This record gives sequence, structure tokens and C-alpha cells, in this order.
Amino acid sequence: MVADNQRIGTKIHLAALLNNSLHKMNTMKKVQPRIFVVEDNPVYQTLVLKQLENISQDIHVFSTGETFLAELDGRPDLIILDYNLDGAFTGYDVLKQLKNRALSSPVIFFSSNLEIAVTSSILKLGVVEYIEKTIFTLPRLKNTITRVLESSMGIIFSKA
Repeated sequence: MVADNQRIGTKIHLAALLNNSLHKMNTMKKVQPRIFVVEDNPVYQTLVLKQLENISQDIHVFSTGETFLAELDGRPDLIILDYNLDGAFTGYDVLKQLKNRALSSPVIFFSSNLEIAVTSSILKLGVVEYIEKTIFTLPRLKNTITRVLESSMGIIFSKA
């Protein structure tokens, strides 16, 4: 009788552990970081979205700094920002606006502008990474996105 009760107790304990583990896994699957991509070039928009497809489904793409700044109530978990944008603002102007608003979302600057003065100014404003925009650096972009989100959100994302 005692052995039967111990086996039943062990089975209940294992079932509770399994249920808890499944709950944690389901919770992890539902994590969808909100990512804002500010990029005016449709080709690069597509390439960046391809890098993000296994990370999140909550992605918002903006072609101008003005439309992006108007949507900041959405509080992104990560911002990917280009330098040259359609509209009146450059990525640098947008970055200055973010700092003036004290927005704490991490920013990855992704640009083909490699002028030392521009790069230096952007880095001084506190971006987490400045990545040169070429077709060959897209895997670096994905690795940087994953690293930044894991660091800021404390969640391990699938490497798929």
C-alpha cells in the first residue's frame, strides 16, 4: 500500500513537472518581440524581413522617419534604422529624436553610409551596433538582432 502511494505520488509529481515544462515552452513560443524596421529601399526591406521571419511576426516597416516617429506609441523591443530615408529626416535625425524622447529601445543602425564623421556621430548617440549594409552582412544582422533581443528581453530565440 505504501509503495503504491509512493508510485502515485511520484506520477503526480512527474505530471506536474511535465505540465509546468509544457506551460513554459508554450509561453516561450508566444514571445513575439515588436521590431520596427525603418528602411526606405524595398529590396533591403525584403532582405531584413527575411532575416526576421524566425524571430518575430510582430514587425513593422516604415519608409520614412516621420511615419516611424508617429508610431512610437507602439514601444518597440528593437529598432533597425537606416541612414538614408525617404522624407525630410535621415536616420541620424531620427536617432537624435529617439534620444530626445528618452526611448530606451535598442537601435541597430544598418547603413551603406560609411563616412567616418557620420558613423562616429551615430555611435556617439548610443546605437548597439552599426552594420554596413551589403548583401554579405545579412547573417551578421540576424546574429546581432538575436543577441540584442536575448540580452534586452532575457529570452533565448531559436537559431533556425
